[in-house]
Amino acid sequence: MQVRHIYLKIEAVPNYSPVAPDDAEHHKHRLDCMRNMDHADATIPQSEVDRRSLDALVYREYLDAAYTVLNNTPLIAADINEPRVERRIPGTVIYTQPDERLYIHVLNGDNEPHSFHVHGLHYGIDSDGSWPFGVQEYDGPNRSDAICPGDQWCYVFDVREDTVGAWPFHDHHMHIEEVVKRGLFGGIVVRDPHCDKPGLEIPIFFHRLTAKVGAALFDSGSLNAGDLFDFTFNEEGTFEYYCRFHPMQGRVRVTAAGPLTATINILDTPARFELDDITVGVGAVVTWNHAGNQPHTVTERSGAGLESFAINGRTFVGNTPTIVAESGTRVRWYVFNLDLSMVWHNFHLHGQRWRWGNEWVDTRSLGPAESFVADTVVPPVILQPLPLECGCEPRDGHEGHDPMQGDENEDEHGSHGRPREEPETRASGSVAHAHTLHASMPGTSVGSPKPESKHEHSKDESDPYPGRSKKKCRKYQLQGDFLIHCHVEMHMMEGMAAVLRATQEVELSDEELEKICYQLPTVHAHQCPEVEHHPCGGDGEDSWELLEPSPIFVVHGALLNTGHVLLFSGAAERNYPLEARIWDPATKQIMPGVIPLPEDFFCSGHIFMADGRLLVVGGDTNGAGHTNNRCFIFTPDPVNPDSGTFAPAASMAHARWYPTALSLNDGRILAFSGGHPIAAEVEVFDGGTWTPVSGANRSFDELYPGMHLLPSGEIFYTRAGWAGATGTQTAYLTMTGAASGSWTDYGQQQFYDRQEGMSLLMIDTTVSPEHTRLYVFGGGVSGPPTARNNATGEVIEFSGGIAGSAWARIADMNFGRTNVNAVVLPTGKILIVGGHSNGQKWSPTPVLETETYDPATDTWTPGAPLNFPRQYHSVCILLPDGRILAAGGVAPGTADADQHSVELYSPGYLSLGARPAISNAPSAVAYANSFTIDTPQAADINAIVLIAPISVTHHTDAGQRYIKLPIDSRTATAVETTAPANGNIAPPGFYMLFVVDNQGVPSEARFVEIS
Repeated sequence: MQVRHIYLKIEAVPNYSPVAPDDAEHHKHRLDCMRNMDHADATIPQSEVDRRSLDALVYREYLDAAYTVLNNTPLIAADINEPRVERRIPGTVIYTQPDERLYIHVLNGDNEPHSFHVHGLHYGIDSDGSWPFGVQEYDGPNRSDAICPGDQWCYVFDVREDTVGAWPFHDHHMHIEEVVKRGLFGGIVVRDPHCDKPGLEIPIFFHRLTAKVGAALFDSGSLNAGDLFDFTFNEEGTFEYYCRFHPMQGRVRVTAAGPLTATINILDTPARFELDDITVGVGAVVTWNHAGNQPHTVTERSGAGLESFAINGRTFVGNTPTIVAESGTRVRWYVFNLDLSMVWHNFHLHGQRWRWGNEWVDTRSLGPAESFVADTVVPPVILQPLPLECGCEPRDGHEGHDPMQGDENEDEHGSHGRPREEPETRASGSVAHAHTLHASMPGTSVGSPKPESKHEHSKDESDPYPGRSKKKCRKYQLQGDFLIHCHVEMHMMEGMAAVLRATQEVELSDEELEKICYQLPTVHAHQCPEVEHHPCGGDGEDSWELLEPSPIFVVHGALLNTGHVLLFSGAAERNYPLEARIWDPATKQIMPGVIPLPEDFFCSGHIFMADGRLLVVGGDTNGAGHTNNRCFIFTPDPVNPDSGTFAPAASMAHARWYPTALSLNDGRILAFSGGHPIAAEVEVFDGGTWTPVSGANRSFDELYPGMHLLPSGEIFYTRAGWAGATGTQTAYLTMTGAASGSWTDYGQQQFYDRQEGMSLLMIDTTVSPEHTRLYVFGGGVSGPPTARNNATGEVIEFSGGIAGSAWARIADMNFGRTNVNAVVLPTGKILIVGGHSNGQKWSPTPVLETETYDPATDTWTPGAPLNFPRQYHSVCILLPDGRILAAGGVAPGTADADQHSVELYSPGYLSLGARPAISNAPSAVAYANSFTIDTPQAADINAIVLIAPISVTHHTDAGQRYIKLPIDSRTATAVETTAPANGNIAPPGFYMLFVVDNQGVPSEARFVEIS
């Protein structure tokens, strides 16, 4: 029996992330080529990289007894994603054969005891390594089942014929699952001397990785459908918790006085805790009810980070193994399951099969610590002979067509189909050749043709196309990715997947190229496939991304012309600190600066002034010294983007709590309603003083009345608002002088009561006279149910003036909604977010599904659901990059829970392909003046749009307006348009300028000042 010494050292791999394992160029991109949840652009956000990070442990192999020469042999030679050995999990795979005695010396370089336990081989009890059944050395504390830090143990194993196969090894000291989930495992492969050597040997480890668990206050462990988990909170404080399997989180606030019971549902699609932010009393019992199907945990945050479902230490395709091999290569798979929990996995190969007993299989299940060996053959990229009978339509005018993918395959002459020069040398062998495809042929993309034959080929016995004419045949190098994954869907979508990248050389004639029904595949090394999210058309794939919670409760939000978002609430009748914060869209985080509020702005009104500053009017009266007739102006700090000041302005004559503020055509601002009592008098602010508007008194039934300035100069009242507004009568205010006006009742709406609905204005100046549509959506709390319908919307349209118009019902929404948010998009469609299906405020019936209204077709399209309910006190804000920020809102079913969650919506148009860009535009434009917008996509621009930045609270924003501008002319690199004619169409101030292409994809906005 031959003797062999092997030297392993237990070593740390600090700050290891399975989605960014090392600093290699391809790992810097943090890819998820399957574009799983929150990875729609095929990349993984840095926040997730950090949450998956851990200090890993591995058995690392050295070639000498002094542990100075590291064994650099790759685990998989053909894996183009494998990290360098110092950043690799597992640390090693040991290959051996029968008739060997292995002396495996294990040095413990960690600061805690560990051991080494091997499956399948022959050994004595001194080499079992299983605590506490090992042996102890003569003259010290060191044990075979507990190697002390800095010590080592020599484990002895005999390899015989009956040990042929793949066997896992791992630590077996204490807390086995915990250390194995940090990477302390590997495999021993006993090769069968009677079997032919395969072209490729591939060890595959299914496992999970989790940061070392600290002293979490509570941890449910894995919960399945229907399970309950209870915890009693015996002290005051705020307790953050999360799921170890999915990116979901929640918060429990424990106060001296609060309810003593609470129930939180655990839900799927999207994965979330509902309610995510609750307040309970000391001694309260909180119950988590698993109402979904996928496994979840409830883990207090002082524990570990996000758990990763991994293959060979990495998670998600693009990080996990990408194994390159020629079609027809025989592969020997050594498959290990090192997930030692109660979760089983299976091994499934696409396009391959292996013999198992008396049948062929392509899937096999593995329990904890199971392993097996399977031989397969790398599948062809395309079948031969070619499948030419799918009935494709002929390609007119494409003689000799070369069905290649994407512009990246063009040569220097702009041709996809020209033969290229053959490299001078080509490596032999499947692995070497696979790498040569990428490394040695920089001018040739996979899928490019080889040089055309200079003569007709003669038939030979290996010809797969006997009798075929071979004139004009060329050779092509093709490439295709075949999945390797666990077929438990949740495990696969959480990243337990890899690919076998097959390469194949084929010879194709022009006639065959004409009949192929698809483009030849050309995926490149370290790149995800370039795919359209919606190749069949449609609005694209939308999604909500859950962000870090806000440190403040958000009731008010306003988009500043810096691109940042100002957020605040005031005391909110909860004694919250009087402070505002700035949210940064670049980092998707609340910035650190704290901006003091000089007054309780809770339930105030606000509107942007002509110079871009924010005017805040009124607010709450809670507490001594608060008088809600006061007004303040917010000015952002020009140097520090997370700062600014609220300076006092003149006070109003009336206290206004829940008021509406609206800009006039000259930049002055009107204040309507607000209480208590509800103010009938309207006041106007000229930047210095407030003046009553004589003749304009109106006894509004509701607070926050929906008010909008029409292009004809009237201010229209839509009846959307807060508190009861019975009846159907709408009206408009005409300013008859600088501080005088009169009301005219005008139009009856279709439905009684629009309480807690929302209205907005859209103006089209591409036609003459301009066309205006005023919409109202949802609402309806008071009055008999037969007289209201909160799934409805209505529109009133004006053309050049107010005469002759009437309210008309539009198509119903898919869901009834009260406390609804409506946001007009750059595409001219209207996004509807949140609300609840009945009741008011804390209704237990939230609507999570979004939907989008298309005024052109009068149709609704369902969209991605919210992660958390957005009901009363929530805000939604359109950002310059076309996304929508959602924050705040009360938790359904309770008056004591305000949500601090924040999420970001990416409309479907962001997944429809490349966006047009504004390379230059003026920063200021005067009314009725022409101006030029430089854009490289000028030929494809279909619309030019101005949108006023949102300043919203309580589903009320009198300033929200969409203005479509004409395209007067265009060149190859610019479009010319005309600014709005006057301040009735666009009150003076800052607007977001978008261009939208023919596919309905908007640019990012530029801010432009209109005056």
